[in-house]
Formats: sequence, structure tokens, C-alpha cells
Amino acid sequence: MTDINPKAVIAEVTALPETVEKVRGLLCDYGRIVRQEPGNRAFACRQVDGRPDKFVVYEVYADQAAFETHLSAPENARLNAKLGTLVQGAGSVLTFLIPVE
Repeated sequence: MTDINPKAVIAEVTALPETVEKVRGLLCDYGRIVRQEPGNRAFACRQVDGRPDKFVVYEVYADQAAFETHLSAPENARLNAKLGTLVQGAGSVLTFLIPVE
């Protein structure tokens, strides 16, 4: 079954130099949780080539409701609280994607 209105997003975070390994571990652990959410269709975390401090997470949810359920999950709040002191800026920068076809 093809999702009619999937919600796709890219989240980017830049770890402080001394926290790269900690951020990597948190994102990997979080990915295992998110991939089990019923509305999750994809969760892939990568580091930018040549920039080990920069992480990019590609996420896809079945629809807007599934994305909102993901955002309201307690694990999401816990991750963001932990990342707050480990990354540059105000946390993750989200970019929402739309289909071109």
C-alpha cells in the first residue's frame, strides 16, 4: 500500500567537537526506537563527509498525524533535552520535503 501524503523531513544537528561520539550514540539509539513507531517509514542517520560533527537524519512518516504522534512521544522530548547541551545552536534544524512528481 502506498502512502497518499507521507511526511518527509531532514533534521540536521552539529555536535560540539567534544561531544561527537555522544551525539552519534544518542542518534543511533533513538533511531532504533523511532523505526518501531507504527507510522514511521524511514529513519536514516548519517554524518556529513569531511564534517564528523555534522549529522543529518532523514525521516519519513506515513502522514502528518504519524509525524505529530512521533513529535509528541516522550522519547522525542528526552532526546532533545539530552542534545541541548551537546550541539551547537538551538538543537536540530528541520527541513520539510515535498514530492516533485
